[in-house]
Order: sequence, then C-alpha cells, then structure tokens
Amino acid sequence: MIRHTTRALCAASLVIAPVALAATPAHAVTTCQVNGVTVSSTNVVGTAGSDRITCGSLAPGDQVSGLGGADYISIGGSLGSGAVVRGGSGQDYVLVNGSVGSMAQVLGEADGDYIRTGTNLGIVNGGTGFDLCRVAGGNPPVNCEA
Repeated sequence: MIRHTTRALCAASLVIAPVALAATPAHAVTTCQVNGVTVSSTNVVGTAGSDRITCGSLAPGDQVSGLGGADYISIGGSLGSGAVVRGGSGQDYVLVNGSVGSMAQVLGEADGDYIRTGTNLGIVNGGTGFDLCRVAGGNPPVNCEA
C-alpha cells in the first residue's frame, strides 16, 4: 500500500512540476556595459553625468536609461517588444543597430539628441530640444526636427 501511494505521489509531482514551471517563465535579463562595468538587469541605469552604455539586444520589457548628461547609448541588436531606451536629459547619442520591436520605444527625452535605428515597429521620439532622428524604415519618428 505504501509503495503504491509513493508511486502515485511521484507521478503526480512529475505532472504538476512542468505545468508550474511553464506558468511562470523567468524574465530574460539584458547584459550591458555601463562605463566599462558589466551590468545584467531588466533595468540598466546610467548616472547623473555623461555615460557610455553598450548592450546587445534588449529582452522584451527591459529598459536602459541614460539619466542626465550627454550619454552614448548603443544597442547592438534589436529591442524586444515593450523594451525601452531613454536618453534622459542632456544631448544624447542613441544608436539601435537592429529593429525597434512592436510596443518598444526609443526616447531621446530632454535636450537635443541624435537617434538612429533600424526598422521602427514601435516608437522613436526625440522629445524636447532640437533632435536629429534617422530610422531605416517602418514608423516615422516623432518630435524630431531633422
């Protein structure tokens, strides 16, 4: 009797465990270099001063924020759906070598910025100030004067 009960419990745990794992997948983490230091997070943040932030692709929903200062932000790949890149205040240079996914955003925010992206399926917004924006195709940028 105990043997059959143990087998039944083991069999039930084998069925329930994969269902529980599939129901709560782990969120992917973006890895970047911030001023030469490796940072792995869903929310990569610079400093109040000028920063150099370089990343591969951004996982869906992840964010990179330059904060203040004249930041250089380079994304080597694409932005997943819902990912956000924020230049912050200061004259920022933001480069996305891949596409901007649906519901993803590249935001220059305050002051004059230079933004260049691949195909834009989301939003590229220069923000306030005189902004120069270039997208390879897709949705046109907004709040860009040139």
